[in-house]
Amino acid sequence: MKYGVKIIKNRHWPLSSLSILIVAALVGAMLVALIYYSLPALMREGLSVYTTNRWNPNANFFGGFAAVYGTFIVSLAAITIAMPLAVGSAIFINEFAPDKLRGFLIAINDVMAGLPTVIYGFWGLYVFGPMLNPTLFTWLHDNLSFLPIFSTKPIGGSYLLAATVLAIMITPFASSLVREVYVGVPRIMVEGIYALGLTKWDAIRIKLSYIAKSLLGALSLALGRGIGETVAVALTVGGALNVSLSLLSPGITIPSLIANQFGSAYTQIEQSALLSLALLLFIIGLTFITMAKLVLLRGGAR
Repeated sequence: MKYGVKIIKNRHWPLSSLSILIVAALVGAMLVALIYYSLPALMREGLSVYTTNRWNPNANFFGGFAAVYGTFIVSLAAITIAMPLAVGSAIFINEFAPDKLRGFLIAINDVMAGLPTVIYGFWGLYVFGPMLNPTLFTWLHDNLSFLPIFSTKPIGGSYLLAATVLAIMITPFASSLVREVYVGVPRIMVEGIYALGLTKWDAIRIKLSYIAKSLLGALSLALGRGIGETVAVALTVGGALNVSLSLLSPGITIPSLIANQFGSAYTQIEQSALLSLALLLFIIGLTFITMAKLVLLRGGAR
């Protein structure tokens, strides 16, 4: 029976290897296609597609620095907001939630992670934004306007609104990753903590320090998933080709610029410029996900 099981596993090995090769081939094909269709704009404009901020198809100017800048600002702000929410919810579910409530909370978390992004986008545009702009965002501007990040008055869409909606979107996914890493702490270590007479809060602090690398990898993986979000961010970021230090200013991201402009891009060079921005977004997302996987593996996460 032992050898029989081994033979059955070997029979499935070619199929699993083929699946991995197909996925790798698809990723490679996407990268090659993006490079090929980006070449006209990159050969004509060079790196100015990424470093200049002037997008005017009528004058054949294609500088997407505002979109690149907005992508990084929104993503970093979103992960900053999502980090305490994800870690806090994971700790509550694992440490404090009653057994009967724990399964319900995990189910709600999974449902939120699977909701279509357009729902978050419209909710942020018509409910969350009108609620935050005259209250929290206005308070930040009135009391902390001496800081450059709150120096502009909130009007409609903004970097901070898009980041907040994106953070709410990626928090369930990040929370599930953090929860799995947190549960992976060796039981003998937990028993040793309580054997020393330490409190539950001491145990939580020690566990978080133990999984610090894996925690960072899980959050980076969540950021890699959210960095290319299109619909929700496009509806809440403001859609302005603007570069501002203030998080309360309207802006734009690479996915929202592509979504707004690609339908009306009738010239080859404009389509190529948009695809060159998509190529940069692909590379950024792939880099984040790869780094997160490496950190998770080095951290010993399972």
